[in-house]
Amino acid sequence: MTTHSTALAPTAPASGWPELTDVDLLRTLVETERRRRRLDAAMRAAVAEAERRGLAADTGYRDTVELLTDLLRISTHEARRRIEYAAPQPRPRSRKVWRVLAAAS
Repeated sequence: MTTHSTALAPTAPASGWPELTDVDLLRTLVETERRRRRLDAAMRAAVAEAERRGLAADTGYRDTVELLTDLLRISTHEARRRIEYAAPQPRPRSRKVWRVLAAAS
């Protein structure tokens, strides 16, 4: 049995879960997580692009939080979380890089 397979598992309605074999359930777990990660990445990219474009102001919203809460029907807290999550994060330099820079000066 391959538990890390990303092969598409059968689409089972909620009432069909008990009929899934163990292998199909494992595949469903893996495939669902893979799809969730892709959707999360797509949402982050879309929110970041909306922020970059100033889409909220262009469409009559006060800010991106208001746009997301209205458009996606999510809470203000969730909208802020998504915006923060979509913002590019500075990558810290490793200690090795700092040592190299210190040695070069």
